[in-house]
Amino acid sequence: MFVVMTYDVEAKRTHKFRKLLRKYLSHTQYSVFTGDLPEAALLELRNKIHEIILPGDRVTEITAENRHNINIVHLLGQKPKNGAIKGKVLTTEDSSHKSDYQVL
Repeated sequence: MFVVMTYDVEAKRTHKFRKLLRKYLSHTQYSVFTGDLPEAALLELRNKIHEIILPGDRVTEITAENRHNINIVHLLGQKPKNGAIKGKVLTTEDSSHKSDYQVL
C-alpha cells in the first residue's frame, strides 16, 4: 500500500514525529513522508503515533491501494480526560478530494 503521511505539531515536538516516520517512510519534504508499507506495518505505525500524539497535534495519512483508490484520514489529538497527559486520537475520513471541484 502506498502511503503519504504529514504532521502538523508544535515546533518543539517535530523531532518525535520525524524520527518515528523515518523508521517507516522516506522523508520527502519537511513534514511529508512517503513510501510503500504492508498493512501490518501501517497499523503498527498508527499505534506508535497514538502513543505520542497530544491535543492539537494533527497527522494526515493518505493511502492508495492502487492508482484508482485514495483514502485520506485525519488523525487529530483530542483533549485528555480525568487529568491524563496524553489525549485520544479522533480519526476522520476526508472524501473532499473525490469531488471534481477539489484538488489535493
